[in-house]
Amino acid sequence: MIKNKIEIGTLILAILLVSMTLIPAASAQEEKDYSVTVEEAFKHANAHMISFIAADAPGFENWTGASIDTKPLELYDISGQKLFYQFSVYKENELIGTIDVCAEKTQGPSIYDIKFDPEPYSVDEAMTKAKEIANTKYPDGKIKSTVMVVYSYPKVGAMTTVKDKATGEEYRIFVDAYSLEEVQDNPINKTRFGDLGVWSLYETMLENDMEENLAAWQKSDEFTKSIEEIITNEGINNSATLTEQDIKKISSDVTIKTVTSKTLSVPAYTQETDYYCVPTSIQMLCEYFNDPSTTPTQTYIFNYLGGLEDFGLSYSDIEEWVEDVWDKTPTVRTSGLYNIDVVTEIDNNRPFFSMISGHCRVCRGYLNSGYFYEYINDPLTGSAAYESTYGGPETGRVYVR
Repeated sequence: MIKNKIEIGTLILAILLVSMTLIPAASAQEEKDYSVTVEEAFKHANAHMISFIAADAPGFENWTGASIDTKPLELYDISGQKLFYQFSVYKENELIGTIDVCAEKTQGPSIYDIKFDPEPYSVDEAMTKAKEIANTKYPDGKIKSTVMVVYSYPKVGAMTTVKDKATGEEYRIFVDAYSLEEVQDNPINKTRFGDLGVWSLYETMLENDMEENLAAWQKSDEFTKSIEEIITNEGINNSATLTEQDIKKISSDVTIKTVTSKTLSVPAYTQETDYYCVPTSIQMLCEYFNDPSTTPTQTYIFNYLGGLEDFGLSYSDIEEWVEDVWDKTPTVRTSGLYNIDVVTEIDNNRPFFSMISGHCRVCRGYLNSGYFYEYINDPLTGSAAYESTYGGPETGRVYVR
């Protein structure tokens, strides 16, 4: 009898042990992979580009005949999370734009931004410089990784992670892709426009509910497939560069016609220092409003507002200029940044200041393809870009009325 109890007990124990080993395996099988493949990302970039060209959206007037390089640059967040596949767009062997596609479906709509006429930079040079600085600062450290990152959107650079062999502590070295200068690993002051530092765009994108983000990505996927179907039905080779005749064939389709947009003729200027984003944005709008009739210099604007070198300016400084110089009413918004308000302002010919962490730009238009994009003049680059408002980086606005 005792023997039988022992055998039964042994059997139960064995079953429990097997169950314990199977539970993690079953849990692992339930984990879903939300990563986006390069092939998927390319399809989304290509379909959206074609739809915007066919809809004659502002900024795409000269993109007919353009093609996308199928091999994107992988951009990471400062957290180490893969952030974007950045596709380069060429026309007649000249770089005319980039398209950032989200690397995970949990980030929301697939197309995050489209930049026009970007300045090229050397990935190899930035990564080499980051490693050199890491080896100099931590000669006894071990380099774990070096990747290209969006360290303070839209700023791009190289990030080297190095581990101190003695203490086990890890450090990050950031190098700007354009200047090849080191960027200090300090949190940015979000309301000092012109402040230097780093911040995580990935965390901002995940502020929405994950299920909402997945649904948004699915909507982008459905749009992509609908554009591909239109192209196929017209007998057009989807993998070939679309001609003007191809664009005319698909431009009358109802899906293409749902894309709406408007932009204002605000000139784009490049800021002369790291902390001149507010003066440059003001300078753009001075030209647009023709007020004053002779557009002031960035330095004049900075000094007029009592700016301090390397410190940037704030919301109150912008308000001061709008009231004192333009004799208009500034309306600051740091919440309730609704798309309908963008449409209202632009449709009434009122461009406005658009803020992200530590940086000021000008919104001069919009594009709505089912997801909404602001048309931004960025003083950092002196060029324009479409930027998603869903999970977007915008933290505030100053309307000028």
